[in-house]
Amino acid sequence: MRAGCEATVSETVHAHGLRQCRYRGLARVHMQYILTAAGANVVRLSGCFPPGTAPPRPARPLTTFQRLCQNSTAKRGS
Repeated sequence: MRAGCEATVSETVHAHGLRQCRYRGLARVHMQYILTAAGANVVRLSGCFPPGTAPPRPARPLTTFQRLCQNSTAKRGS
């Protein structure tokens, strides 16, 4: 369990420059840590899917206008 935490800390230090802070003040330092962690998560998530692919999404429901158009073309065809 500790190895996973150490790997995450090492990644943020080496890849994202977390060893030294750019700002002064506790609030600004905290904000930098939060944004760096979010950026590291985005980088990790980008590796989950090959380039050019996206996760599958459920089909979006039809809008009222689309249903109206389908109903009008179905009535014309009959």
